[in-house]
Amino acid sequence: MKKSVFLIVLAAVVGATSHRAIAADTDDQKLMQEQQEMDKSQATDTQKATSLAAQFNVPEKTVDDLRAKGLGWGEVTIDLAMAQKLSSANPKLYPTMADALNKIASLRASGEGWGKIAKDLGFKLGPVVSAAHHAVRDMHAADHSAPAADQIHPDKIDHPEHPEHPDHIDRPERIDRPGHS
Repeated sequence: MKKSVFLIVLAAVVGATSHRAIAADTDDQKLMQEQQEMDKSQATDTQKATSLAAQFNVPEKTVDDLRAKGLGWGEVTIDLAMAQKLSSANPKLYPTMADALNKIASLRASGEGWGKIAKDLGFKLGPVVSAAHHAVRDMHAADHSAPAADQIHPDKIDHPEHPEHPDHIDRPERIDRPGHS
C-alpha cells in the first residue's frame, strides 16, 4: 500500500516536472520564432527603433545602443521584453530598464538561454513571448503601411486597386404585366 502511494506521488511529481519542462521548451521555441520574425521584418531600421522604443518605453538611444553591440532586431526585442519583465517583477533590485538590461546582458554573455535566464530571475517566459509577439505584429503593420521604394509596383501607382462603384444604379421602373399580380 505504501509503495503504491509512493509510486503515485512520484508519478505526479515527475509528470508535473515534465509538463513544466515541455511548457518552458515551447515558450523558448515561440520566443525564437518571434526573434526570427523580427529579423525578417521589412520595416526600416528607423521604424523598428521607433516602434521598440515606444513599446518598451525607452529612449531610441537605448535601442540604438543595443544594436551597436551587434545584436539583431530579434535579440534587441527579446532583451527589451526580458528587461521590462525583470524590472516590473523585481523593481527594488532593477529599478530602471538600464539596470535590468545590464543584468540580462551579463547572463547572455555567460551563455545562458532565454528560458534559463527567466527561470533564474524568477519569472515565466510567457509574458516575454507575448511582448515580443506584440513587437513583431507592430513591425508587420509597419511593413504593410509604408512600402519601401523598391517594393512599389509602378503599374499599381496610377491605377486604384478597386474601381469606383456608384452609390446608386438608376434602374427603370418595374413594368406591371397584365395577368400577373
